[in-house]
Amino acid sequence: MIITVAGYKGGIGKTTTAVHLAAFFQSKASTLFIDADENRSALSWAKHNKLSFEVTTDNFAPKLIMARRPEHIVIDTKARPSPEDLEEISQNCDLLILPSTTRPMDLEVLVQTVQAIKKMETPFRVLLTMVPPNATKIVAELKELLANSNIPMFSTAIQKYAFVEQLPLEGTLASEAKDGNAQKIWYQYTRVGQEILA
Repeated sequence: MIITVAGYKGGIGKTTTAVHLAAFFQSKASTLFIDADENRSALSWAKHNKLSFEVTTDNFAPKLIMARRPEHIVIDTKARPSPEDLEEISQNCDLLILPSTTRPMDLEVLVQTVQAIKKMETPFRVLLTMVPPNATKIVAELKELLANSNIPMFSTAIQKYAFVEQLPLEGTLASEAKDGNAQKIWYQYTRVGQEILA
């Protein structure tokens, strides 16, 4: 299965989502992570050698795919892809995941992204990320709004906690962090992974 995580905007938890989903899929079968983001954020995350899956760039991916034959591939794309990039991304994945926060500006960009993707007939789903823990009502309203607009989304949302920002610097995942809310975040990403496989 090829899972691509994309977004027109930075700061929406795109790389964090891609890395944690790769860890989930690696726990099921061999998984290769392709860092196609120009910032190479996931590659920096992997330099600590603590991740359970292999991380490569889009330049080296074809050779590794041939050599490793992974069961799953997770791709982290660059932020703000061009329409041409988005079309190419859409044509080469089994599921396109669009993370978005609940901030109005991010949701506005999300709607634009969805409009572009709907023309391509690619399977996609929205994932609400960086959601304040006390925003249950907002999340419920957003889910209803997106459902009424025929925008598919995950039933699980990813909450926002400060410790998550430190994970890339330490090269670790929420499943290994010592913060009191770490297992909650890992459980949420696990739920998302299960929704994908369901």
